[in-house]
Amino acid sequence: MYGFSDKDEVKWDTCTLPNIPFYRTQLPKRILDRLWGYIDKATKTNNHTLAGNITKSMYLEDEDERFEREVLQTIIPNYMNPEFVGTDAHLYPIRALTDLHGELVLDKFWVNFQNQNEFNPTHNHGGLFSFVIWMKIPTDWREQHDIPFVKASNSPQASDFQFSYSDILGHSQTFNIMMDKSREGWMVIFPSALKHQVYPFYNCDEERISISGNLAMNSKKYMKFYTR
Repeated sequence: MYGFSDKDEVKWDTCTLPNIPFYRTQLPKRILDRLWGYIDKATKTNNHTLAGNITKSMYLEDEDERFEREVLQTIIPNYMNPEFVGTDAHLYPIRALTDLHGELVLDKFWVNFQNQNEFNPTHNHGGLFSFVIWMKIPTDWREQHDIPFVKASNSPQASDFQFSYSDILGHSQTFNIMMDKSREGWMVIFPSALKHQVYPFYNCDEERISISGNLAMNSKKYMKFYTR
């Protein structure tokens, strides 16, 4: 399993799928406490823009742009680095961003409350990069995978978060992150075009709470490039 620093700072770890990079970190308590404060103040519903088949989703406000500055801006330079992305921009127009005059900003920010039997179908996001933070996970994937009808499958995935992508041979591949208490406070950031889904969980009356958001280029020049 992945290891993270317990220090009160944001440190990113790289995970590279065969041709798609994403980053992950475990957020320090001070940032998680701030995010819980954002959740407590949320009042505007987000369900009408959501792919998820869930009961409740709410918009969040990043007060004084603290989360953007203290977390998101610590990882964006890695994605903008041509040495990281490489010379081939066939996957996504990430490398081309280094030639544009603008900045990546937090475009949308929301919290999901997922109940048992609810799910997020396969989807992607708007913008350039997206992230998810798991705030509360009331289930354990081991118990979920051991539910009789799940266990009987040749592909038990109850409660999992899953990325879907095509590898360099054009084959469909998946990458699962299994959910249990130890995943609380995890954050992953990835290209918004990367497909992902959240499987339902069962036999639990508590909510799973997660935060998501998108980053977009704050530049009219960029929008002309991205939509052409």
